[in-house]
Amino acid sequence: MTRVAEDTQEFNGAQIFTDSSEQAIAYLKAHTPLTDWSVSRVIDGEQVHLHVEPDQLLTTGQRVEWEESLCSRMVNGAAHVVGNTRLDPDYSSMRFSAKVGAYAGYTLKDDRDEMFGVLCGVRTDPLTEEEKIDEELVALISSLLSAQLKLARVADRERRNSELSDALAQTDALTGLLNRRGWDKITSDAQERLEAFGDAVSVAVIDLNGLKVVNDIQGHVAGDDLLQRTGEILRNKSTESCRVARYGGDEFMILANGVSPSQTESYFSAFTDALEDAGISVAMGHCSAQPGRTNVEQCIAEADALMYRQKYQ
Repeated sequence: MTRVAEDTQEFNGAQIFTDSSEQAIAYLKAHTPLTDWSVSRVIDGEQVHLHVEPDQLLTTGQRVEWEESLCSRMVNGAAHVVGNTRLDPDYSSMRFSAKVGAYAGYTLKDDRDEMFGVLCGVRTDPLTEEEKIDEELVALISSLLSAQLKLARVADRERRNSELSDALAQTDALTGLLNRRGWDKITSDAQERLEAFGDAVSVAVIDLNGLKVVNDIQGHVAGDDLLQRTGEILRNKSTESCRVARYGGDEFMILANGVSPSQTESYFSAFTDALEDAGISVAMGHCSAQPGRTNVEQCIAEADALMYRQKYQ
């Protein structure tokens, strides 16, 4: 392996993008009259604030309908810097102008040259005549963050491919699915991407019903066969971005990258439907992790609680 390839794999793009975003917005807060700055992601019709230097208006994880956001107007051609949103003809009709008196924003592009989100700053009051925002500075920092994002995405993809290969080698001897160690590796990666990029990730916890009865009445060979059939069905229903693990005993886990909160019910029901068609009874709970609200570990705990509620209701 070349030194360049090694450097690419060692480069943690997610962490460096997080650090770069935090440094950029801290600098802008210190050197502009705007009180709140954010690096946000636009996904599934929402603007999600990922990295925030807060004061009055913005918080990490805060979500707003994209079409209702001031940033959507900017993307559609309105001014990048507005001293008084309540007087500007492009912004004054928006309901957020009642809360946001001054605004600045530039888009961020990803490695596919598509809009990732927005670098934006706001404050409650309009700017005074003496207060100015260096629009070229905001544009430059936005451009630098876009370049950092592109590098981070490409480098992380290479690094994750290597780490994923290592995780996928950690398998359960009976089912061939990921074991607990492999599962912990992929969930750690998912959490990193959630925090840095706001990448959608959902998890499901599945518990077999009646495994103990099968073991007691038909024997452990029959119980092992039930576990193997369950694992095979879950594997066959999984996609390229989905990972399935046998977490222990009669409990299975699914991690689905790119599955947002609005998609979880239909996505995971395909797995339980396939098991039901095969005559296998299970209880399942699922949850979507959301930046600033629910991390992956909390999401697993919530899915587990929902599974138990279904199992013993």
